[in-house]
Amino acid sequence: MMIKGVDVSKHQGNIKIQAIKNAGFDFAILRGGYTGYGAGRTKAKDNQYDRLYKEAKALNFPIGVYYYSCAKTFNEGVAEAKFLYDNCLKGKTFEYPIYIDVEDATWQAKDKKGVTEAIIGFCSTLEGLGFIAGVYASLYWFNSKIDTKRLENYSKWVASWSNNRPNYNYSKFDLWQNSDNGRVGSIRVDTNYCFTDFAKAIKEGGLNGYTAKATKTAIKDDNEKKPKSNKAKKVKSPKTQKYEVKKGDTLSAIAKRYNTTVDKLVKHNKIKNRDLIYVGQIIEIV
Repeated sequence: MMIKGVDVSKHQGNIKIQAIKNAGFDFAILRGGYTGYGAGRTKAKDNQYDRLYKEAKALNFPIGVYYYSCAKTFNEGVAEAKFLYDNCLKGKTFEYPIYIDVEDATWQAKDKKGVTEAIIGFCSTLEGLGFIAGVYASLYWFNSKIDTKRLENYSKWVASWSNNRPNYNYSKFDLWQNSDNGRVGSIRVDTNYCFTDFAKAIKEGGLNGYTAKATKTAIKDDNEKKPKSNKAKKVKSPKTQKYEVKKGDTLSAIAKRYNTTVDKLVKHNKIKNRDLIYVGQIIEIV
């Protein structure tokens, strides 16, 4: 699966979602906001965001969001996530993940531990609010400037401007930014390929602002079929514990709650994509 899309911001001026769709693209990642790289590092909303969001929803055109970051601590990452949520995400729906864009040479390039902590702060905050979150960076940054092994639980969007899909050294990536020289009419855009069917899973799972579809549960109510006798019954403890996925859950959060690892849950439950689980899905804890 290769779904073709673009990412856009105020740098593309008055670009229209209809024009993006007419040019043959299937999704767009909109810049929601950014932290200025000056001494004050002021947070701001992209001045084209609201218009682009409104146009996308009118056309039922799939979108995600990214935030240009200058964060270099866990708490700074949390603050950027909260700013983005309050100003761009709250009360809205998205068919693609929400990404933190880390590439700032002034604040982030020399602090590998700090920028990694910032990514975790940003992504974990949004996961807790029911969003699929991830990180955007160049292939060089993923390999050299970020402790990528610590980010296995989050979606990855890799920039590598080439005709050949990049050889990625860590866990898989979902999006590949392959060029900065695409065209929508006369407007230059970054082009991307997505390898994951996010829209279907997000809607069915009740993530990214969507309400989960009704599903049959495999767990019965505790009040059903109570034993007639009050005498305690001896039962064998199951080898594995079962957990029903609820809205806002992520594998990383479930793994942490039950003192296990995402890798173990993925392998045991034969989960194809660690970034996508569904409300009502039964996870066996190992």
